[in-house]
Amino acid sequence: MIRARDGRILFLIKALVALLFLSKISLGSFLLPVPYSFSFLIFQQGMHPFVNVFLCFLLGLPLGLLWLKVRDRHHLSGFYKLFVFALILTMTVQTLLQISFVNTEESPVMQVGALAVSLFMVLIYGMIIPSLWDVKDFMYFVQRWSGVLVLISLVLWVVAGGAVFKGGRFVGVFKHIPHMVTCATVAFVFSLGTLLEDQKMKHKVFSALVLAGSFLAIILTGTRSSAAAAVMAFIVTMVLHKTETNQGRIFKFASLSVLLTFALFFGSQVYDFARGVATGQNALGTREAQDGIASRWEEVERGSQIFLQQPWLGHGLLSKFASGNEVDVSNYNAMKDPHNIFVSAGVIGGWPLIVLAGISLILMVVGSFKALVSFDISKRQVAIYLLSHIPILVIYHIHLSLGGMADRLYWMVFGFIAASVSRTGK
Repeated sequence: MIRARDGRILFLIKALVALLFLSKISLGSFLLPVPYSFSFLIFQQGMHPFVNVFLCFLLGLPLGLLWLKVRDRHHLSGFYKLFVFALILTMTVQTLLQISFVNTEESPVMQVGALAVSLFMVLIYGMIIPSLWDVKDFMYFVQRWSGVLVLISLVLWVVAGGAVFKGGRFVGVFKHIPHMVTCATVAFVFSLGTLLEDQKMKHKVFSALVLAGSFLAIILTGTRSSAAAAVMAFIVTMVLHKTETNQGRIFKFASLSVLLTFALFFGSQVYDFARGVATGQNALGTREAQDGIASRWEEVERGSQIFLQQPWLGHGLLSKFASGNEVDVSNYNAMKDPHNIFVSAGVIGGWPLIVLAGISLILMVVGSFKALVSFDISKRQVAIYLLSHIPILVIYHIHLSLGGMADRLYWMVFGFIAASVSRTGK
């Protein structure tokens, strides 16, 4: 019998998780003479999307075959497995109907290929990895990878600041701003967990450096929602953490005391500043001031118009990459990807996918709150990460992974929450 801790399984899991970071790194940030693009190997001075997908299949297929032979897996929530099955069935039917009635002039092979890639990654990252890997190992591994990349980004900011900014916003070693935001946010939230759980001082020093550096990186990106998520995660972590040592009690008391004192003296100024950032009167970091409420509403209106063109079938997984009737999966078109999970779901898969998006949010909220009561710090911290991101998910696009960074990370978090709340989970 193959056990879940088999060395081959752990290697494949860690390689797949490392890949979600490596696939979004831009070597141009390291001031290396790398071409912007080259054939199907290099794109935006980093790994080409096709290489990313190929490596996911190369590593994911043997992991899936080994998974079939494992008997001591972590059990996932039945509701979660039913949801994933409904998602697979819905997207399969919708894609076949889109090929026949909506995207008749686009390549059926590309559309079926996009469906296969999306569902394969959902299964690998959302079900197989969480059922084989320990949540504590997941938290530490992701914290180390994200933490090192954040610290390298900040070092590059000091020695070559112009190379790590794009459009006035901090991208660090990554290709785009969302990658830096995702990396910094997960580093911040998971570092809170490693600080509270790890008893070795050398690891605590690293976690403390990552905690401070990742919050600075979030501010430098000028991403308001992620800054709010980080603050929310910090407060919830401090409130829920049960201390058993004097050192832990001192840390918790000092953290909450500083936060309370700051709120008493500067609370009104912070509120006024935060409201100004949301309404476009103030800027966060180096990002230009922007009325977030008005801009989001414009995206909802634009996305609703696209949705109403095909309200029952949707436009497909490749709609945000399509330009006319030609599809280039390496070319992202933000105008076709409304930043609202329900409108985005409607654009991709019509009303059926909107219903599933609503169900998924309910499952996320229920699962997060259930996992929050766990005495296991790792499980609780993963739940805090998801809970702090639920408002972001509502105003972001639907995450049906085609090899994105945040997509795969979210699906792993969904899976670990499902394993944490399962009554038969190990």
